[in-house]
Amino acid sequence: MLYGRYLYHDGSADRPVLSALNMPHYPGLTRQSRIEGVVKVSFTLQPHAEEPTNVEAVAGHPLLKTAAVENLKTWRFQNGDAAGHKYVTTFDFRIAGDDEAVSFQSFHHVTIESGGGKIISN
Repeated sequence: MLYGRYLYHDGSADRPVLSALNMPHYPGLTRQSRIEGVVKVSFTLQPHAEEPTNVEAVAGHPLLKTAAVENLKTWRFQNGDAAGHKYVTTFDFRIAGDDEAVSFQSFHHVTIESGGGKIISN
């Protein structure tokens, strides 16, 4: 289910632009167990491709890896680059407050705080 469009561009003409995604959520069981952590996920964008390929967790808590990988698979990019590139994204899962907040520092770093309701994108 697509929660909306998100456009991130860092100002460089040759870099892909994150254009659509499902907002990530804190996995319920890990939130209830108060498990926090950072998950690093690598992926490849083929030349002119919208969808990431070769998506895999390269580091992180085993109970958080699946949520990060499955979320990144929903991402779509505007990618005018003629060469394929490998990227690494950091998902930072934190227990804080009652509301769920998601923030993107770029498509390279996403913070997900526990709870349920409010979504923040910056």
